[in-house]
Amino acid sequence: MSPRSTEFLEVARRRLGAAKAVLDEDPSTALSAAYYAMLYGVRAALSERDINVRTHRGAWHEFRRALVEPGDFDDRLAAAAHVQPQREQADYDAWVAPTDEARRVIELAEAFVSAIKASLD
Repeated sequence: MSPRSTEFLEVARRRLGAAKAVLDEDPSTALSAAYYAMLYGVRAALSERDINVRTHRGAWHEFRRALVEPGDFDDRLAAAAHVQPQREQADYDAWVAPTDEARRVIELAEAFVSAIKASLD
């Protein structure tokens, strides 16, 4: 794995840890951190293919094109990872995420990042 992909995966792991640490106190922040863990996982996978993106939308689009459509990543897991609208609500609209929903997104992010790591090993 390239050094850059390794860096992205390390950031993903740190975001997951942060999400878990604040879940009970601030579920909206936990949900946001879990989303970012998945985004950094996507960036790690794209980095391994020398694909660089500048936006969230671009990252998800290229991930789908480069990994999901060819069958290199579970399409159901990739589809479940589309929690950007919730993350935006939490970050920009002062939406208070229900703790159960934040927990679900954290669990999803754990599975997602693990699957990314496994695909890169």
